Amino acid sequence: MIKRITNPSEFKTLLDDIFDLFEYENENEGHYFVRHNKEYISNSFANKHLLAWDFFVWGNLNIHHKFDAMIAFLNQKNEKFGEEIFSEYIWLSKNPKMGYKLLAKALKFAKEKEFKYITMNCAMAHPKAEKIGRFYKKMGFIKDSESYIAKL
Repeated sequence: MIKRITNPSEFKTLLDDIFDLFEYENENEGHYFVRHNKEYISNSFANKHLLAWDFFVWGNLNIHHKFDAMIAFLNQKNEKFGEEIFSEYIWLSKNPKMGYKLLAKALKFAKEKEFKYITMNCAMAHPKAEKIGRFYKKMGFIKDSESYIAKL
């Protein structure tokens, strides 16, 4: 069951479940050099006002009452472009039937809230990075920029 998460304690439960499921990927197939940090994410966004207005989260609660998929977007108030952009923050799914459904739910929400633009991301260290890029193109996204990282 997909549900929008607006309650800070439920958001923390979602993070606990997802981080348990994605421990290997976070260490081995995520971003180069840096890892998702559950505590920092929780401390930054587990707030009822943020979850209502600026950080939009959906999770799939499975039959075992555990979250097995999530998607989150920021209301990026972009001062450079003078626009509010529906910006993907994280998208993870261990349930192959729910990944796209989460995205569809988020896209419907963004349209209802009259966002004009959406951005999506893909970690290049992910083994399916090329496939994800093709999926985005198929969905009508165009490559706008690339990011690079180095250790200092």
